[in-house]
Amino acid sequence: MNFIKILGASGSKAKNQNTTSFQIFKDIIIDAGNVLNSLGNEAKDINHIFLTHSHADHITDLPFIIETFFEERKTPLTIYALEETIEVLKTYSFNNVIWPDFTKIKLLNSNENSLILKKIKLNEIISIGEYQIKPIEANHIAGSCGFVITKNHQSFIISGDTYLNPIIWEEINNNKTIKCLIIECSFPDKFDELAKVSKHLTPNLIAKELKNLKRKDISIFFYHLKPNYEKELLKDIKKHKLLNYKGKILKEGDVIHIDTGNIENTLLSESKFEEIMKINLAFSSEHNKEKLLENILNLTRKLTNADAGTLYIKSKDEKTLQFKVVQNDSLNIFMGGTKEKLNWNDLPIFLEDGSLNNKMVAVVCANEKRIINISDVYKTTKYKFEGTKQFDKKTSYRSKSMLVIPLINHENEVIGVLQLINKIKNQEIVSFDKFDEKIIISLASQAAMALTNMYLINSLEDFINAFVATIAKAIDAKSPYTKDHIAKVEKIALLLAKAINDDETIYKDVKYTQNDYKQIALAAWMHDIGKISMPEHVIDKATKLEKIFDRIHLVEQRFELIKKDKEIEYLKQLISKDEFENSIKQLNENIDFIKKTNLGGEFMLDEDIEKLENISKQTYVKNGESLPLLTQDELYNLSIKKGTLTKEEIDIIKNHAQLSLDMISELPFPKKYKDVLNIACNHHEKLNGLGYPRGLSDSQISLEDRIMILADIFEALTASTRPYKEAMKLSTVENILTTMTKRGELDKNLVDFFFNHDIFKKYSKEELKDYQLDL
Repeated sequence: MNFIKILGASGSKAKNQNTTSFQIFKDIIIDAGNVLNSLGNEAKDINHIFLTHSHADHITDLPFIIETFFEERKTPLTIYALEETIEVLKTYSFNNVIWPDFTKIKLLNSNENSLILKKIKLNEIISIGEYQIKPIEANHIAGSCGFVITKNHQSFIISGDTYLNPIIWEEINNNKTIKCLIIECSFPDKFDELAKVSKHLTPNLIAKELKNLKRKDISIFFYHLKPNYEKELLKDIKKHKLLNYKGKILKEGDVIHIDTGNIENTLLSESKFEEIMKINLAFSSEHNKEKLLENILNLTRKLTNADAGTLYIKSKDEKTLQFKVVQNDSLNIFMGGTKEKLNWNDLPIFLEDGSLNNKMVAVVCANEKRIINISDVYKTTKYKFEGTKQFDKKTSYRSKSMLVIPLINHENEVIGVLQLINKIKNQEIVSFDKFDEKIIISLASQAAMALTNMYLINSLEDFINAFVATIAKAIDAKSPYTKDHIAKVEKIALLLAKAINDDETIYKDVKYTQNDYKQIALAAWMHDIGKISMPEHVIDKATKLEKIFDRIHLVEQRFELIKKDKEIEYLKQLISKDEFENSIKQLNENIDFIKKTNLGGEFMLDEDIEKLENISKQTYVKNGESLPLLTQDELYNLSIKKGTLTKEEIDIIKNHAQLSLDMISELPFPKKYKDVLNIACNHHEKLNGLGYPRGLSDSQISLEDRIMILADIFEALTASTRPYKEAMKLSTVENILTTMTKRGELDKNLVDFFFNHDIFKKYSKEELKDYQLDL
């Protein structure tokens, strides 16, 4: 559909009248005289604004579009205008005096500047999606233009504020794709001279201009009327017969169909349409099938102004269409769904002889998977409407226009049929049009998906469980230590959550459902999912020199080479026995020091690092070449002050949290598992905001997140399966966690609750080594 929505059409401000702005697509507008008032929150979707010129009534909303939705915007707002207009905006609007210079302010959600002022040239074609927009010269102030907008070989012109302008008529006469003209008409005829001075148009001047028009297939619409002269303008417009060109005087809210020139006031905007689809999807998450069925019919009737309708669902054996919802506004009948139970006979899909039932319109719609649009059910002989006519006779109703739509799911199977009856327009029954068909096709698709979601919910549960199990196996294959960690974190987290649920002291207001426990368990199994892409030598790095293997053995071989060289020097009497023995003693001490250093620890002294550096300066001879005893990389790894990981390897480890976030973010969890993402991915966050990957603050970290954080840290400190450290005693673990609470990293109440509860003793007794149990 190619259409333009009028956001504002007045030539000045007045009650219920706003200055000019035209929406040609969800994110494209011409001029910004009335954007926020007309679009509301939908204005946040605007990304492209084309300006006809710099007068205030055409640019007034520009700064507000940026400012109001600054926090939500993810892409820059681009303003397109001729050079003179751009310079005016730079000098008088976005100049850090009237408004901030948004061209130099970054978006919060992007590294791009929030505003782009883009200079365009006359007759330059700017392509945005399916649209081509060409500025044409206007006879107004410097930097003024109109626009020719084209989509799918259909075009229209917005004149911009202008005086006599032959270019408009040349464009129309030479371009047969132009279907309509939206032209300004500011003053009544008596102000022809004022129009000349201010460079605007009157009905009289437009009538003279129309003599240049060589086509009769153009719709002409008028805007920019000055409110104080509206009555006179209307009189002059009628006098010059300007409305004979299939046009009208535009009002805010009008929508022009470019292909037909028709105009509507009730056309559903794209954003509103999307909103309704979201509502349909929201219903599906409620798992209330009857309410969903009822609302599918109710919404589609309202969108098409249908007075009545019926929703059928195909039976499980696929032999009938079952009545599920019947609605009729005129008769105040609302049956099925959550209302009165329906006991009407089903429609048979097959006749008694086994052939298809081709006489009932709803059955034909289902069998042939196509929309059927009937202007008058009493005048068609193609289908039988015996039931409809009996209903009409009984109720004195008159069924006339009918639109029948199949509900087709994602597997291209018909699961039901939607039947809309009697479209009402101006209190009369009219036929459903092509636009109704297009809207209902989209909504029918959403309805079918929502219904299918209900049927798939159980299989989705199975999929999630299987997926988590598969991932756990993959991580297990990566590192057996991680799998053990995952299982124990789940155990600790669930023990803690259930203890909190049963608590009647500090957590007396916290209650968890079975689904909440399921969320926590899923999050525990998925919290380290990012480790699946991490190198094994980093995950399991037991010593500082370990990569694919522990390089300490290479270092030992070099020391042995040096010892052999010293022995040769001694045998050749190049050094004394004391020198030889002292050298061997020193070499042994150095290799022992390196081997001890290689194991890692909680802290390495600066003097030890200095000693390493001195050792690394020694050399050994291999194949006649003198080489350093320690390579730069070996020295770098051995100089790690805490643990066995370098800074780069720590970053890789930390990155698993970001990878987990990225991976889990892609999973379409159902609503009841909506918190799995945060619980799983926030396990390295700290209450003081210094955690990762998102650096969340105290207020952004939920109690469930904190449970996972504590479970993850406690298990890691007490684990006895890690190759790079010994399992800590409980007293040491308690001291570390208490210190972390004092630094504002962990929740003190939760840590104290854990250590003072029976679950702490239960887990410790079942999972820890005897020597660890010193509390």
